[in-house]
This record gives sequence, C-alpha cells and structure tokens, in this order.
Amino acid sequence: MNIFKFDSPVMNFIGKVADFIILNILTLVCSIPIITFGAAYTAKYYVSMRIIRGEEGTVFKPYFKAFKDNFKQATFIWIIQLWVLVLLGVDWIWIYNKGFKNVNELYLIALGLLTLFVIFITITIFPFIARFDMTIKEAFKGAGIFSFLYFIKLLLIVGLEIITFISCIWYAHWLPAILLFGTTTAFYFMNLTLVKGFKKLEDKLAKEGGSNKDVEDAFAKDDSEENAEEATEEKTDATDVKEKEEKEESKLGDTIVLRPDEHTLKGKFEAEKETFKSLDTKEKVRFIRDYYGLKIFLGICVAIFAIWFIYDAFLSQKEMIYSGGLLFCVASEEGKEYLTDDFLDKVATNKRKQQVNLSDDLTMTLVEGVEGQELKTDPSQDQYLFPMIVAGYYDYFLIDAKFIDHYIELDCFKDITSYADMYNIPEEDRYVYIPEDEEVTEADLTERGISAIKLPEDICKKIGVDSLSGEGVYLALILNDKSSETDDTFMQYVFGDN
Repeated sequence: MNIFKFDSPVMNFIGKVADFIILNILTLVCSIPIITFGAAYTAKYYVSMRIIRGEEGTVFKPYFKAFKDNFKQATFIWIIQLWVLVLLGVDWIWIYNKGFKNVNELYLIALGLLTLFVIFITITIFPFIARFDMTIKEAFKGAGIFSFLYFIKLLLIVGLEIITFISCIWYAHWLPAILLFGTTTAFYFMNLTLVKGFKKLEDKLAKEGGSNKDVEDAFAKDDSEENAEEATEEKTDATDVKEKEEKEESKLGDTIVLRPDEHTLKGKFEAEKETFKSLDTKEKVRFIRDYYGLKIFLGICVAIFAIWFIYDAFLSQKEMIYSGGLLFCVASEEGKEYLTDDFLDKVATNKRKQQVNLSDDLTMTLVEGVEGQELKTDPSQDQYLFPMIVAGYYDYFLIDAKFIDHYIELDCFKDITSYADMYNIPEEDRYVYIPEDEEVTEADLTERGISAIKLPEDICKKIGVDSLSGEGVYLALILNDKSSETDDTFMQYVFGDN
C-alpha cells in the first residue's frame, strides 16, 4: 500500500492532525477579544466532533457557521463561567498570599474539588450546546452530570494540558513542538471522550424516544416512565448537511461521486477515490490542491517538528558530567571556556555524548553597571534554587563572599576539609557553617568540616570569575551521588598548574 496516496491511513491521520491544528489556530484567533471565547470554543468542538465521526471534510465554513449560530447562547454561558473562574482565582490568590499551611485543610480540599468541577463544566458545556439544541439550564445540568461520570478521563486530559504548559515553561526552546503535540493530543482525547459519551446519550434517547431536553435524565440513567415533552429536532441531519456542504465547498463543481454511506469515514474515502479516478491529470491536481493542499502543508510541518523534537530532545542530548553555578558572580567568556569546554578535555570519555556546564548568575540580579544599587538576595529566586540542587543540576557553586552566610544555610554542601589542606588554604579563607541557634566552642570549630573555600585572587583571575560585590569568591561543592574522582579532577584543575 502506498502510504502517500490521499486516501491512505497515513494521509488520513495527517489530515486529521492538520484539521485539529487549524481548529486550534482558528479558536485562538477568534478568542482574542476574550468575550468571544465561548462561541469560538463551541465552534471548535462542533467541527472536531464531526471530523472524529467521519462526517466532516472541511473546516472553515462549518466553523464560522457554528460560531455565528451559537454566538448568543455560548457568549452568555461564557460570561457566567468567566465570573465564576475569576472568583475562584481570587480565592486561590488569597490562599497563596496567606500561606497554604495557614488555611484549613478541608477548605483547601473543597475549593480544589470545586475548581476542578468548574473547569470540567467549562470545557464540556460548550461541546454540549454545539451538539444539542438545549436551554442554558439544560446545558449546565448535562455538563455537570457528564463531568461527574467522566471525572477520571477529564482529569487526565486537563492534567495533560497542564503538563504541556509546564513543559513549555521548563523547556522554552522546545515550546513549538511541545505545544503542538501536547495540545493536539489533549484535544484529540477530549473529542474521543465527548463523542463516546454523546453516542451513549443519543442511543438512549433514540431508544426511549426522548429528546435533547432529556440529556440529564439519560446520563443519570433514570428509569422513570414519564413521557418526554414534545421532541425537538436535532440541529441538523448529519447526512443532508454533509452532502450540502461538500457540494458547496467543492471547487470542482459536480464531479464528487456520492455514495449512500458517504457520510461515514469509509464511505468518504471510497467516494473521493472514485472521484479521483474519474478526473484527468489537471483536475486531479486541482482536486488535491483544493481538498488536501493545506492539510499536506501542515502535515509536512508536523513531520518536521516531530523530527526536530526527537533529535533535539533525545538524539542530540549530552550527558551532563559536571555543572556549576554562579551566585552573585560573573564569569568572563574566557572563564566560561576554561570551566566548560577546556575542563571537558580533562574528564570526558566520549565528547559527543558528554558536556560540562557553567550557568550564568542564578540570582537573576541585573545590577552590574548600575551605580548605587544595593546587592541583595531575592526570596522568589531562592525558592527555585533548592529544588534544582536536590534534582542534581549542579555540582558546585561559586558564591560572592558577601552572601556566603545566606546560601550556605541550604545545608547541601560537602565537607571539603581535605581539599583545603591539600591546597594549603589559610584558616581565614576556610568557611565553617554554624547554624544561628547553635553555640559552639573554639574546639568544636576545629572538628567541624569546611563547607567552602575562599579562592585566592590569582585563582579567580585564572578561572575568569569575579564577585559582584568585590568582596571575593567562595567555592563550595554540592552533595550528590557522583564519584569523588570528578571532584578531585575539578579541584586539581582549579588550584593546580595547567
């Protein structure tokens, strides 16, 4: 089988991915005024669910038709949801400022569950009004019951979206690929969940002779024998609308060959296959251009992103064998070269798979060259530093002497007494950590290990590192599970003659 034929499973998959990408872009653009988010989100799922069911071959025309038809109802619902979300956001901001430990646990749990249900209702109520003709009250009931019945699936989908956005922040240079695959995957699984849930509902309504207004009863599986009110017709008949839109969208006039099962996915492929066979070369080119041009282009973009992501995320990754960080210190370009690529020559066994790193000033201080500005630590930056240390991102720190007391309290540094003795470090340049609430004698000090070493001026010049305060630079090694041989090599590289 030729996977590049327009009706092959591969091309079908690429076509669906392209359609979902187009829908995401359309929704993003149409949601820019904020107030139109509800209508844009409704139109998005109106088209996407039809694509999943194999009922839709186009995107733009049905999208804007659904946007227009549902604008009033969707906008009213969105205003309600937006106010609720804002109020919940204010609650969470208040809790954050107050401190989670200072808030009752039951209140936190209740607010967390309420927030989840509001989010679930927000992402399901618009697909409801996209699929069914119902009142606002019925839409909220249906979305609420759906959120309860499919709580786990919706939780996983929302979790995937959250992981996607967190990954975009952590790995900003992979943002396009992560955002593309993460949001599209979550969108796809959301559609599967909706289509499956709505199918059960539709089957039950058809079996019981009910109407779209029986949504909440069908989901709750109520066995009541009360007759439903006069049935309302479905928004559209899928087959009739499909045929009409296909004819209107076709730029080839009446050349599309229709089949009785043309609205199904298999029938759609067969219809297009028969049509394609009946066309001459020029018409085939026009057919592919009109129906698949944009999808093929986006499919190629997806393939390029996939290849780039796999290469950048996995194939090109090097093992970090040693890594340092600067705290209120700066390193010259020569110094960075000395502590990274030049040091790599000393420790690497396979240069194509290993690297040495030196991070820029981790305090995010932008005071260099700003006259009269006081240097001070930032608690908002400190809270991110310790988890990175625990995760093993760093093996050593070069710390401004002015702030050695502040950072040494992290209590995650090695005892480097042996190195201080080996390289004849003066007593006044040996830093011994003593907690503020602990009293020790002078004899105790001699028994305690050295946590940091103040580097002599010639060593600072050699490695190209200076402190921002001008008071000197301390070197501290971080506790980790790496071999001490690398630390030995590094210390010899810094203090020895190279």
